[in-house]
Amino acid sequence: MKLSTLLTGLLFCFCAQSQMITPKVYTWNDAVTTGTTRSAVTKKIFAGAGAILSVHEVNGVTLFKGKSVSYKSDEAGYERFFIIKTGTVTVNLNNQASLLGRGSVIVVLPGDKVTIENTDDKDAEFYEMNYRAIAPVNMDRGRKAGASFVINWNDMAVKSTDKGSTRQLFDRPTAMLNRFDIHVTQLNEGFKSHDPHTHQNEEIILMLDGNAEMQIGQDHQKANAGDVVFMGSMVLHNLTNIGKTPCLYFAIQWN
Repeated sequence: MKLSTLLTGLLFCFCAQSQMITPKVYTWNDAVTTGTTRSAVTKKIFAGAGAILSVHEVNGVTLFKGKSVSYKSDEAGYERFFIIKTGTVTVNLNNQASLLGRGSVIVVLPGDKVTIENTDDKDAEFYEMNYRAIAPVNMDRGRKAGASFVINWNDMAVKSTDKGSTRQLFDRPTAMLNRFDIHVTQLNEGFKSHDPHTHQNEEIILMLDGNAEMQIGQDHQKANAGDVVFMGSMVLHNLTNIGKTPCLYFAIQWN
C-alpha cells in the first residue's frame, strides 16, 4: 500500500512538472493572483516546462511603496531573472545596492540572495522569471561566466538599425543554461521584426511598449505593452508593429 501511494505521488509530480507551456500571448492583466502579503502581490503569468527547463514560470509582482521582498535559493534551487516594469527600486545583490528604473534587469544565480526594495512614493511592478534546467545544475560553469549581476537601463548601449534600434544585454552561460541571450529591440511603426522563421531555441518576447501582432505558428495574436509571449522550439513566428508608436520589447532565448 505504501509503495503504491509512493508511485502514485511520483507519477503525479512527474506529470505536473512535465506540463508543457503553450506557445501564445500571455497578458499581465489576466494573470492569476497566487500570493498577497503586506509587501507585494504576485500573479502567475505562465508556468510549466519546456525543452530545456523542467520548471519555468514567469510571475508579475506588484511591490507596494515602502516595502521590500527577498529571494534566495540554495545551489539546487531556482535561477532567477527580473525585469523592472514600472517604478524605481533599490536592489541589494552581492553586498552592493543599485537604483534601478524601468527596463533594468537583474540576474541571480542559484545560492545567491537578492532584495528588491521600493523606496518610491508609488507601487512598483516587475517580472520575475524562475527556472530550473532538466540537466543537472552546473555551478562551476555559472561562476566561470560571472557572478549574479544587474544591468541599469540607462547603462545599456544602444545601436541604431534601419528599423529602429537594439540593445544587446548579454549572451553568456549560467549555472542552469549553456547559453542565455537577451536583447532589447525598438521596432518603428509599420515594421516587422523579420520574416516568419523558426529556431531551435525557445524564446520569450516581453513587451514594454507598443502594440504588435505576433505570428505564432499559423495563428496571429495581438501583443500589447505588458504582455509576455512564449514561443516553443521550432515554432514559426515573427512580430509586426501595428501601432502608431514604436514597439519596445525584450527578446530572451536559452539553450
